[in-house]
Amino acid sequence: MSDSATRPADKRVLIITASVGAGHNSVARAISESLAGSGPINVTTIDSMDIVPSWFRKCYAGSFTLGMTRLPWVYGLGYVLTNRPQGLRRGLQERTRLALERRMLRRLRDYLLANRFDLLVHTHFLTVPPVARMKRRGMIATPHFVTVTDVEVHRWWYSQEVDHWFAPSDYSAQTLRRWGVAEERITISGMPIHPKWTAALDRGRICAEWGLPADEPVVLLTGGTDFVCGPVMKIARGILDRCGDAHVVVLAGRNKHLLEQVSATAPPGGRLRAVPFTDRGHELAEVCSLMVTKAGGVTTAECLARGTPMVLLKSAPGHEAGNARFLACNGAAVLTSSADDAVTAVARLLACPGLLKEMSANGRRLYRPGREIITRAILAVLGLPVQEGAG
Repeated sequence: MSDSATRPADKRVLIITASVGAGHNSVARAISESLAGSGPINVTTIDSMDIVPSWFRKCYAGSFTLGMTRLPWVYGLGYVLTNRPQGLRRGLQERTRLALERRMLRRLRDYLLANRFDLLVHTHFLTVPPVARMKRRGMIATPHFVTVTDVEVHRWWYSQEVDHWFAPSDYSAQTLRRWGVAEERITISGMPIHPKWTAALDRGRICAEWGLPADEPVVLLTGGTDFVCGPVMKIARGILDRCGDAHVVVLAGRNKHLLEQVSATAPPGGRLRAVPFTDRGHELAEVCSLMVTKAGGVTTAECLARGTPMVLLKSAPGHEAGNARFLACNGAAVLTSSADDAVTAVARLLACPGLLKEMSANGRRLYRPGREIITRAILAVLGLPVQEGAG
């Protein structure tokens, strides 16, 4: 939990996230940092995985990681089976799940009863129904907002008594409408990301600082931040073999094994390198010709903001597969089904600068300034003036 110093006149905002993948926390940070500079607001952030029993945390977050990395078909099957019903009424399966989750989140209930907040903001679905139930029963009256973090909106996001929803796209909003969410409670905001992803950058300086060529293609390759999905090393070697002048930068995130593997097998000449977890990914996205990545909600939103063409790795059936289909249908990404397919797509795109330029323009067209839009909505509901450049 993080909490800044509170002044008597401060409005109090609680952001509730979950360490299930990296995206939910990234969105929470983007909103928190934006609010911190937008007025007399005190922002507290809670990770729901810190307040549930340890066995539930291991099962909940651990099964997600296992499914995404080792058992994608199991994850996909579970995604489909639990993505129902699609109407207003709850099914027995849903009611049973929600009853269990309420018990696991009793500490959140007690915390909300003991502390006064002016607004709650969820960046993960786990805590939305329990808070809605507290509102329905008159236990709290605090308005709460939900920021959806994937284009493909799974049924587990569904809840009544939500004051406002922020959806990444109109495709996402269509699902909310099907669940009976009123149009006036939905804003198509895009994904909140750090403002550095839209800032003007000096390409020449970046190339010099990173030791990258300014006149040769650079391919940015990643399989994830906290865990790696896909045969990253096989793809990297394939690009080096098929694209003679290309340089490959592997974003290894927190995966020490991948970092060591790349460093140990990199050929002479500096055409392959690994970068550990960094907050300068926006710089590499600025100078790369394209990015090979999985279709995570935040990662793809960052690419859209930067206008970076994407080659998307085969996704587990579910939210990332939905993200991938949306991006491909809108011309901002190319879908692949295997490591060889990904290498072939990279080679084809690098040979077609015009297509890369078109994909970049399509990506920028899809981008929406989610951080700014959500910040202004929060300021409005708190009764605070929207300052110039808020967000």
